[in-house]
Amino acid sequence: MAKNHPPAQADIIKIAAEAGARAALETLDKEKRKAQKSRYDRRLRNTRMLLRNYRMFKEHTSNAIFEKSQLDENAIDILDMIYEASSESEVFVESIKRSVARTRIIITHIDEMLNIYEIICSRSDKPEDDRRYRVIKALYIVDDILTVKEIAAAEHTDERTVYRDIDRATEKLSALIFGIDGLKKE
Repeated sequence: MAKNHPPAQADIIKIAAEAGARAALETLDKEKRKAQKSRYDRRLRNTRMLLRNYRMFKEHTSNAIFEKSQLDENAIDILDMIYEASSESEVFVESIKRSVARTRIIITHIDEMLNIYEIICSRSDKPEDDRRYRVIKALYIVDDILTVKEIAAAEHTDERTVYRDIDRATEKLSALIFGIDGLKKE
């Protein structure tokens, strides 16, 4: 009858090293996914902040005396600054208000991305895409400020649908405004 002998010490070390390596790779992968989600969440949060403050930024730039040419930056540089800014969006709002040229660049960028979003929505076969653009425009862009309740009534839908439309449209706009970094990594 054969006896079961304990594995040799070298085998134990090999098994332990493999288990440790697997655990390390899983931890690294988990951290990478967490960082990507965090980056996406910040971009989405910043898109919402930009939309919520759009009218104020537009008013700020229309009453300012500085010109866009007075600053040698582009929208991507400024958007990177948004990404790197702390999560305290109110601090960011105050700092961007101080920089008319930067604000104009961002407003121009947002306007262009809104135009692209409108085209994308109008070419879609889905009527909800057109509605989502109208909801964003009514809530954040046009001069006449409407409530979610008023938008829901105008769109012949319920308020919850308007909130879902805001969420879906904001995700799409985040991808347009921030480029590839605005996409959610699955």
